[in-house]
Amino acid sequence: MRRDPKALLCGISPLLGILLSVACVGESFHQDANGDGGAGSVQASTGAGDGGAGLVGPGSTGSAAGHGAGAGDSASAGGGDGGSAGDGGSAGTGDGDGDGDGGAAAGRPCKRGIAYGYHSVADLSALSASVGWWYNWATVPDEALRGGAYVDLGVDFVPMVWGGRFDADQVKAAIPSGAKYLLAFNEPNFFAQANLSAAEAAALWPQLEEIADEKGLKLVSPAVNFCGGGCHETDPFAYLDAFFAACEGCRVDFIAAHWYACDRPALEWYLGELKRYRRPIWLTEFSCGDGADRSPEAQAAYMREAVPLLESDPDVFRYAWFSGRTDAIPNVDLLGASGELTALGELYVSLPHAERCSQ
Repeated sequence: MRRDPKALLCGISPLLGILLSVACVGESFHQDANGDGGAGSVQASTGAGDGGAGLVGPGSTGSAAGHGAGAGDSASAGGGDGGSAGDGGSAGTGDGDGDGDGGAAAGRPCKRGIAYGYHSVADLSALSASVGWWYNWATVPDEALRGGAYVDLGVDFVPMVWGGRFDADQVKAAIPSGAKYLLAFNEPNFFAQANLSAAEAAALWPQLEEIADEKGLKLVSPAVNFCGGGCHETDPFAYLDAFFAACEGCRVDFIAAHWYACDRPALEWYLGELKRYRRPIWLTEFSCGDGADRSPEAQAAYMREAVPLLESDPDVFRYAWFSGRTDAIPNVDLLGASGELTALGELYVSLPHAERCSQ
């Protein structure tokens, strides 16, 4: 199935001690099943450096991270708009991720992932040197990977319950063995996405806890984003605050969010605000989506700034670039032809990663 990309942008101006002008995506961008690859030639301009001590190049030490499932509101996978159950969570409310990664071969980054639902085996193989996990907005892996090729490549899949229309028993049956985390509710504050009020998401949460308990998964919060129109709530923090108020005593092991601004200070601000929830962070979609300049050079420059920050921040548990192939945002593709990395994909794979992942 095909997910319709959203192109509505909004502007926000958070204060970082000084006023930053930050543009954020009003409607988050999701991959188009028919989107072509090819980010073009990337002249990678340096951003904010390589992120400090403890970072190593691809192929060094570091455990792998989990990967994800396709979208859908039923338990079946695909790339569509229905919801599915996701995969389990990991660390608890803040400290160690000792039980959190696992699954991938030693030497692969434990944080770095990709949000994409149409991988071939060759695609995942090309990414696997430095990408430890993926998700596809569904409960089961991409169709080409359901035979377990991702296990052989050491790349984890992370399932997701995309929206509110799901059958818990079907979700339990669909989640593949080896999953450790369950992602939940894709941009529920958007009418065009999971479309759940904070109270509705909280009312459904016990069903996700039941799934997670039975499957031995850890739970990741609803994945919020700034919304510029057609929203239950424009502010992701207001949504999460209302969700936690309505879901007192609920088990939520991680916080998930999306981010499409194009500079490092804005990302630092956003991560800082997410830390108020005192849980490790999954940034499950990010790229330069709202900048005036979304050229190949601009995407590469932002990636060079953002990835070292995400790798070095101990409160960031996992992150996923959006996307493999899409026509929703210019020049973000990591994949070209089947099994071939774009210049941006080569950059993503080559950037240093944390030697150890500890929260």
